[in-house]
Amino acid sequence: MKRLLFTLVALLIIGAAGWFGFQRFQERRAALDEEPSYETVAVERGSISSTVSATGSIEPEAEVALSFRASGRVEQVLVSVGQPVEAGQLLAQLDVADASLALEQADVSLQISRAQLDKLEKPPSDSDIIAAQANVTVAQASVASSEAALASAQASYRQLLAGASPEEIAVQESQVRQAAVNVRQAQSAYDVVKHRPNAGELPQAVQLEQTTISYEVAQAQLALTQRGADEAQIASALAQIAQAELGVRQARSNLLVAQDALNSLLEGPSAEDLEIARAQVRQAELSKQQAELSLNNAMLSAPINGVVSQVNLRQGELYGGGALPAVVLTDLDSYHMTVLVDELDVRQVQIGQTVRLSLDALPDADITGQVTKVSPTARDVGGVVAYEVEIVPDSTVAQLRAGMSATAIITTARVDNILLVPNRYIQLDRESGRAFVQKIIADVPTLQEIEMGLRNDRFTQVLAGLVETDQIALIRASSEEQLRSAIFGGN
Repeated sequence: MKRLLFTLVALLIIGAAGWFGFQRFQERRAALDEEPSYETVAVERGSISSTVSATGSIEPEAEVALSFRASGRVEQVLVSVGQPVEAGQLLAQLDVADASLALEQADVSLQISRAQLDKLEKPPSDSDIIAAQANVTVAQASVASSEAALASAQASYRQLLAGASPEEIAVQESQVRQAAVNVRQAQSAYDVVKHRPNAGELPQAVQLEQTTISYEVAQAQLALTQRGADEAQIASALAQIAQAELGVRQARSNLLVAQDALNSLLEGPSAEDLEIARAQVRQAELSKQQAELSLNNAMLSAPINGVVSQVNLRQGELYGGGALPAVVLTDLDSYHMTVLVDELDVRQVQIGQTVRLSLDALPDADITGQVTKVSPTARDVGGVVAYEVEIVPDSTVAQLRAGMSATAIITTARVDNILLVPNRYIQLDRESGRAFVQKIIADVPTLQEIEMGLRNDRFTQVLAGLVETDQIALIRASSEEQLRSAIFGGN
């Protein structure tokens, strides 16, 4: 009994559901029958832009990683992260004591080389020539004097070896006899006064002593002359000759130097001397440049205006390079954006085209820019061939920051006052590539072929097949098809 009752209730429910569904079907069909089977739109004139889109991120126009080109102890760190700096500003410095000293020495050497070159290139003054001529005269006199001294020493040596002549011996013997006579005369005079108590103080005593000495000297000279030269005298005479010869050589050398100096003044420097002097100046200049470079390598200066974004130094530590740069500068006054454009679209992209930038972080900002660079070579990105395109944003009040994600919409072409139709009204034959629309002729949609021009995501330019104010239709699905879609799903 309960099972029968349950069956009856189920049948009543199914029947009620069927009746309700039928009623809804009738209402839906009636509503669909009242609606037109297509919608229309008028062909109008307007403007269209062809665009290419790509994504990327905002990057600073310049970011420079700086490192010392020398090693040493860090003497100064003059900046901190976030600090704005100007081009040429000193950022950090190593110990430069040795480099500064080397530069000073190189500068002194350069001054000396230049002075020597100036001296060679400058004509001599009259006073310089007179002084050089006087030096030659003095040197010539010195040569004559030294040669005379040599001749005298040589003559004395020859006389020493030859011994005294008979005439010289006779002269010395007569001198001995004369000295003996003088002694006898002085003795006689002394004998007259020798009894006096002060006889030793009288002139007669002094005269006797002097004549006695002269007599002894004359006897000794006669004995030497008669005996001849010994080895010591010969050696002494030879030494005097050697000394005189050395004096002659030195005097002649001085004369040559003085004469060369005079000739150099009168003739001027040779081409070779000038070339050597100029080469020495150039060498000194290079040495100074090297010293300046060594000094500059120990200093870190800003090459651009920017903001310090990294500092990897501490004062007092030893710097020897490494993986991290010493200081990183970022130019936050200007930005650029690099995007990858597919090989099918890149042929439309050219330098100078306008770009609209859409930033996720600044959705309401109206930011434009320009294409500034298109890479001539491709990159393989995940199997897709693409080309790098650089975009520079125009000046804007929007708060751009490095790293912001952005979509670049590049306008590759734009035409005005042309016929436009919505893309959804166009039917494309994929096999033939032909395009058609449903043109309203006598209130009836009729298939009409058209020629398309530029196309974007919403509209297409019509080059032929339609005229302004033509009406085109978008055919809707039939009522049965729409109902089937509503009940069973699907497109």
